[in-house]
Amino acid sequence: MATSGEWCYNNDMVAVIVRGKSEVSGLRPMDPGRDLAGVAKLIQIAFAEELDRAGQAALREMRNMSRLGPLVWWLNRASVEFSELLSGFVWVEEGQVVGNVTVSRAAPGSYRWIISNVAVAEPYRGRGIARTLVDAAIELIREWGGKVATLQVRDNNASAVHLYRSMGFQEIFGTAYLRRLGAPAVEPLPIDVAHLRPRRFTAADARMDYDLTLAFTSEKVQVERPVRLAHFRLGFEQHLAGGVARLVGGGPTLRLVLTTDHRFLATITAEAGTWWRESRVLVKVHPSLRGQVEAGLISHALHHLGRWPGRTILVRHPTYHPEGIEAFKSFGFHEERTLLWMRCEL
Repeated sequence: MATSGEWCYNNDMVAVIVRGKSEVSGLRPMDPGRDLAGVAKLIQIAFAEELDRAGQAALREMRNMSRLGPLVWWLNRASVEFSELLSGFVWVEEGQVVGNVTVSRAAPGSYRWIISNVAVAEPYRGRGIARTLVDAAIELIREWGGKVATLQVRDNNASAVHLYRSMGFQEIFGTAYLRRLGAPAVEPLPIDVAHLRPRRFTAADARMDYDLTLAFTSEKVQVERPVRLAHFRLGFEQHLAGGVARLVGGGPTLRLVLTTDHRFLATITAEAGTWWRESRVLVKVHPSLRGQVEAGLISHALHHLGRWPGRTILVRHPTYHPEGIEAFKSFGFHEERTLLWMRCEL
């Protein structure tokens, strides 16, 4: 394996070369103008059961971009931002892309990078290709001055989790994806521990929501994803989004807070879906009330969403709040998958 600084991101660099074929076989940097279509096909097959609508949309964009040909080649060399967006490596066998890893900066100027789309075609698994791809990705991140590499992996993908742990990645948190087809006919359950009221569009409510989120969110997660007060200020944009949602088959968003002594103890948000997007529910509970109010809060959300009974409801919930996950399951939600977020200091 090359040491830091020995990888050069250019189209002449390869880790493995098999001569005598029309196409170099093994590892090489991804060439967007040549590889995007093959990478999209590989991702579609490798993650067929995991791609949600956003993932499918991203694949369509990748395929559309692959048709731009020389323009993609030029943009990849002329624009640093574009190059970082499409950085990564492929593994080629007999002219076909059979392995891929994508590397992207988490935010402009950030020292944190994201490794994604680690995929190897089934006939080529078990040969160490995935490890070689991830090794190359880490070296590229170092070459770009990155200090932290992060990635997501399914918790039941034992071989991949073992691989990443062996390479120095540590688990930060998990996200459970739960789904239910339609809201059940439920009446709101009573919650006696505090006053339940609508969330107001005020600075005071924004501050209390921020404080609750700080208490609710794991400290490890806050290092990875800092909680910002600005994210909790509701204003004209939210009012406008609600109006647009009603025009496309949606409805008003329910925002309730459980409050006492001028602080939030819990919040529940239920966003009605549109003609093309699922409804969504988000719940946060202060650690002092975990296991006591989740079912009551969720019942209010489902009662609201019952006005659109045939629409799928999607929930993304952190694994560091298992009481919330169990409460959703008690209302008939099934867990589709759990993604682990892992981190490696470089």
